[in-house]
Amino acid sequence: MATLQEQLFIQAATRSLNDLAKDLRKKYEPKKGDRFSVKGITYEIGPPRYVEDGIRFEISSKIPGEELPTGYSETKYFKEIKKVCQKADKKPSSGDMENIIRETRDQERKERDYVKLSYQYSKNELFDEKKVIKEVEEFSKNPDKEKPPAVPGTNTLAARLILIRLEGTLLEGAEKNIQDLIKANDAVRSKLKKLKSK
Repeated sequence: MATLQEQLFIQAATRSLNDLAKDLRKKYEPKKGDRFSVKGITYEIGPPRYVEDGIRFEISSKIPGEELPTGYSETKYFKEIKKVCQKADKKPSSGDMENIIRETRDQERKERDYVKLSYQYSKNELFDEKKVIKEVEEFSKNPDKEKPPAVPGTNTLAARLILIRLEGTLLEGAEKNIQDLIKANDAVRSKLKKLKSK
């Protein structure tokens, strides 16, 4: 069974990634569920998981199979995306190609390949314990200073500050990861257009 810390971390991370998905659906073209589309490619943010030292989540994007030149496989596209994403500041901890088959309402089978990247943020990346301790001390010296809003499940100021930091840092990091994947798709598609025109 999950510890209280794990539960609180997952709740904060879930709020953060859900907020990001909502923002991206407003910014880009919304799709079914919490997915969104950018220039004809569908993206999705998976739910967070608590791992030994922090939070892990996955982001995915559809491989535009219809755009691939003859002889250029989905696997090659996936490898190119992975290569571009490895150059980003925050590299994916792992990457897979996933094949999803869906039945549509009119009994048609739709098969799609996706790039799926995992990102892992350690506790040290999500918040700085020393800064939290310092901030708690500042609040105790200044009792009139407005405290951060209450967070369900927490009863200490330190816990509140940690979860608020975790939420903000994860939101910022995950948004950057999504933007890196969007840029990677743009870069690889641009190369494909040049290949097709040759």
